[in-house]
Amino acid sequence: MLRLCQENHNHPSLDYNGDGHINMSDAVMLTLNIRNGRLQMVSPALAAWSSPGFGGGGAMFLPTVDPFDPDHVILASDMTGSFVTVDNGATWRNFNLRTRVDDIEFDPSTRGRVYALNTGLYRSDDGGQRWSLIYPTPAQLIEEKMTGDHADQWFYSTEGDKLPEWGYYKVRVDPADPNHLVIAKFPPWMGRIAIIVSHDAGLSWQKMVEIPPSDVLAIFPGAWWGKPEEMTIICVDRAFRFDEASGRLDTLALPQTPVAAAKGGIYGGSEPGSALYVLGTRPYRSEDGGATWTLAAGGLPSGAGFTTLEVCGKSARTVYLACNSVSGNYQFGIFKTTDGGGTWSWVYKADGNSVISANYRSSWMDKSYGPSWRGDPLSLGVSATNADICYATDYGSAYRTLDGGKNWEQVYSNNLPDGTYTSRGLNVTATYGVHFDPFDSLRVLLSCTDIGMFASANGGQSWSHAIYGIPSEWRNTCYWAAFDPEVKGRVWSVWSDAHDLPRQKMMTSGKLAKGGYYGGVALSDDSGVTWKTSNAYMPANTVCTHILLDPASSSSSRTLYVCAFSSGVYKSTDGGKRWNAASNGLGNNRNAWRMVRLPDGTLYLLVARGWESGKVIGGILYRSSDAAANWVPVALPAGYNFPNDLIYDPADPQRLFLCCWPTEDRTVEPWVERHGGLLRSEDGGKSWMQVFDDGAHVYAAALDPVHPSSLIISTFDSGTFRSDDLGESWYRLEGFNFKWGYRPIFDPRNPDMIYMTTFGGGVYYGPAVGVRGAFEDIENDQGFRWQSYRNGAHIKPGL
Repeated sequence: MLRLCQENHNHPSLDYNGDGHINMSDAVMLTLNIRNGRLQMVSPALAAWSSPGFGGGGAMFLPTVDPFDPDHVILASDMTGSFVTVDNGATWRNFNLRTRVDDIEFDPSTRGRVYALNTGLYRSDDGGQRWSLIYPTPAQLIEEKMTGDHADQWFYSTEGDKLPEWGYYKVRVDPADPNHLVIAKFPPWMGRIAIIVSHDAGLSWQKMVEIPPSDVLAIFPGAWWGKPEEMTIICVDRAFRFDEASGRLDTLALPQTPVAAAKGGIYGGSEPGSALYVLGTRPYRSEDGGATWTLAAGGLPSGAGFTTLEVCGKSARTVYLACNSVSGNYQFGIFKTTDGGGTWSWVYKADGNSVISANYRSSWMDKSYGPSWRGDPLSLGVSATNADICYATDYGSAYRTLDGGKNWEQVYSNNLPDGTYTSRGLNVTATYGVHFDPFDSLRVLLSCTDIGMFASANGGQSWSHAIYGIPSEWRNTCYWAAFDPEVKGRVWSVWSDAHDLPRQKMMTSGKLAKGGYYGGVALSDDSGVTWKTSNAYMPANTVCTHILLDPASSSSSRTLYVCAFSSGVYKSTDGGKRWNAASNGLGNNRNAWRMVRLPDGTLYLLVARGWESGKVIGGILYRSSDAAANWVPVALPAGYNFPNDLIYDPADPQRLFLCCWPTEDRTVEPWVERHGGLLRSEDGGKSWMQVFDDGAHVYAAALDPVHPSSLIISTFDSGTFRSDDLGESWYRLEGFNFKWGYRPIFDPRNPDMIYMTTFGGGVYYGPAVGVRGAFEDIENDQGFRWQSYRNGAHIKPGL
C-alpha cells in the first residue's frame, strides 16, 4: 500500500480507513485488520453499484428513439429515475437527473446529442451516458432545494429575479439549426409562461415572448413548413404562432379543447410538406403549421376514448394512437394509420383478461395480473427514420414493436426457463425491505409497493412473484416480513391495498381515515412460496405496515406486534392466530408505522405524521415497558413531529438514532425544511441531539454489524450517507444517487456490502462505503445540495 501511495497518491481506493486522506494511517489500519483476521475477499464486480431485481413495476413515460440509431432509446419514469438502452431494450441503464424528467428530445442533426428537461435543462453529447446542466448553469445556482413530503426538487438561482426555478414544459431543437433551442418555461406563482430561446446551443438565453398559463404540449419548428423564424406552440386549451424575427404572436384556433396530445413531423420521401396532429376526443391533422385542421379519424370506432398519439418524424403519415376504452367497454390498446388518419386499424388490443390481438410476448406482470394492471399506454415513441419501430409505456412496463405493430414484446424483464425472472435494468418500483431466511442464506424476500412480494431462491440471481395465497384485496403492497429465527420456513408478512405509506398523499382523500382500505397479516411455512391469512379478530380494513417478532417468546406461541396505520397497534401471543388491540395510551393520531424492541423488552412505537380535515396531525414517538399493555409518549425536541425510523446500538441499547422527516416552512424565502434529519439519544430517549442536517428527509438508518461505530442513513434528497463515529461526521456514499432512498440493509452474507431499497428504483446493491470517485450521471454537478459531502469529505452536521 505504501508503494502504491508513492506511485499514485491521489487514488481514492487507497483511502483504506475512509477518512478522506491517504497517509500512513491507512497502512496501519490495513496491518491491524490483517493481524485481527478482519479481511474479506471482494470480487471486483462488487466494487460498484448494481440493481438486482425482476424489472418493471411502475409507470413509465416518454420513450424517445434516437433518430440516428433505432436501437438507442431513452425513457423516463414517475419515480425520478430515467433509463437508456443501446441494444433495443435488451438491457437498460438507470440514470438520475435530480428528479423526474418531463421531456426528452434528440437533436435531429447532431449524432449523440440529446436534451432532458425537468427543473433544469440537461444536455448529453454521448447519447445519455453523461449529462451537463446547461440551464440554469451551476454558476447561476444559489441553492438546490428539496422541500415538501416528497422532497420536491427545485433550483433557487439568479435567473428569474431569484424566484424558484420550478421547471419547464417542453424543449425543441430546430431541425435546421442545432444551435437554435426553444424552451417553454414553467411560471413561478402560476404567472405567464415564458418562451425562451438560445442561438448558441444553450450557452445563453433570451426571453422572446410570454403566453397565458396553460400546459404546453408541443413546440413545432417553422422549418417544417419553410419558415424557420416561426414556431407553433400548442397548449391544452389554446395555440399560438410566434415569429421570432418580428416578435409577432398570433392566436390559432384549435379544432377541439382540451387537447390531450400534440405531435408532428415531415412527410419525407418525395412528398413535400409537414403535418401536425392534435388529439381531442378524436385526432385532427394540420398541414399548414396549425392554421387549419382536418378530422383524421377514418375508421376509428365511435365512442372510443383516446389518450395520446405519436408521429413518425420523417414519415408523418404514419401515426400510432393509444386507446383506453371502446364504447364503454374495457378494451384498450393501440391503433395505427399510414395515410395520415384516413384509415386506422388495431395493432395491439387487450382487455382486463388477455391481449385480444394475441401478438404480445409478456412476462411476470401479465402472468400475475393480466393486461388490466398495466392498462392502456401512457406514452408512445416512434423512430423518426423507421416507422415500423414503436415503443409504448404504461403503468408498469415498456414494450415495443419492430414490424409496424404486427408483434409486440415487453422489454422490462427476462423470462428464464425455470419460471423465474431477471431484470433488464428497467426497475420502477418501491421496495420497503430485504428479508433473509435464517435457515437458507440464498432465500431472500422483497416487500414491495404495488406488486406485493418477490422471492429469490438463489441469492438474488433471479426472482419469482410470491403472492400465492394472499387475498386479492391485499395484494397491492407488502410492507414488511419477519422470519421466525427458530422455525425453518416460518415467516409472517403484513399487507394492504393502501400503498406508499407513510406519504401524506395517501391521507388527503380521507379514504384512509374512513377505513376504506383493506389489509392484514399472512403466514407462510415454506419461506414465502405460499401464504395463508393470519388475521383473526383483526378488522378487515386494517392497514398493516410493520410486524415485529419477540425473539424471547416461545417458538410454539410467538408474541407478535403489528402496526396498523390509522388504528394503532395489535398484539398476538399465539403466533398470529388471534390478535388483540394494544393501543392503550395512544392519542388521536394512530398512524402506527414501525416498532422497535430493545434487548430488555422495551418497545418503541413510531407514529407517522398525519393529515385530517385539511390539517397536519403531528407524529409521535411512544415507549412501552410492559409489552404494549401501555404506551407513554417520548418527548422529542420542539417542532419534531415525524419520526420515520429508529435503531439502537447493540453495544449500548440506550443509544438510539431517530430518523426524522422535516416540516416545510414557507414563512421565509426561499422556503426551508426544518426539524428533520437524524437525532441521537444516549439515554433511551430522555434527551436528543441533532447529528445530521435537520433539513434532510432521512428515511431510515442501519448500524454496521462489523463496525459498531459506523452507521448509514438514506434520504429522499439524492444522497445516502455514512458516519464512522456515531454521527459526529459524515460522508456521502458515492455511486448511489437515486433521488428517493428508503432503507440501507447490510448483507448478512457479506457485511461489506449493503442493499439500498428505494421509492421507485427497486433495490440497489453496493459497497457499504460507496464507490469513491464514481461518476454519477451529471458531469458538472458541483454537489448542488450536498457539495460539502463530495469526494468522501467528512464534515460536521448542522449545515
